[in-house]
Amino acid sequence: MLLNNVTFEIDGGTTQIDHILVADTGIFVIETKHYTGWIFGNPNESQWTQVHFQKKFRFQNPIRQNYGHVKAVQSLFTLPEDNFIPLVVFAGNAEFKTDVGPTVLKLTDLARNLNSERPVIFDEKKMAYIVGRIEMKRLRRSIETDEYHFNFVQRRIQGRVIARV
Repeated sequence: MLLNNVTFEIDGGTTQIDHILVADTGIFVIETKHYTGWIFGNPNESQWTQVHFQKKFRFQNPIRQNYGHVKAVQSLFTLPEDNFIPLVVFAGNAEFKTDVGPTVLKLTDLARNLNSERPVIFDEKKMAYIVGRIEMKRLRRSIETDEYHFNFVQRRIQGRVIARV
């Protein structure tokens, strides 16, 4: 079962998860990025760089961003950590110029990754429970929810900028 644009309240704010795929082989927490150009970064850096038409743009390491998403989903359950599979999927024409790690994929590699050999860990009943719990805890999909999350992220970013000064 695929759930899209899932927003949870956490720590006095919100977190928005692009996709959660509940499969018999695990709970895939998927962050999508729509970037073109060259991507430089490694799993341990806080910032990555996009180079597009000789201009450089810094952005948050999406692995770290998705780590927070995975933790939010994990907090809903008492399941082993290895039941949760984090993935970052680049859907644009991005070209990785460094080793971005095994959990970062291009969209063209997603199906192969999802279909790779993994043990079956959930039956239909457990999968229905997981989906039901996520649906129960998520905020209602609406423009208001999206605006609330956007404003929370903006305040958090502004707080970081002010804190650095």
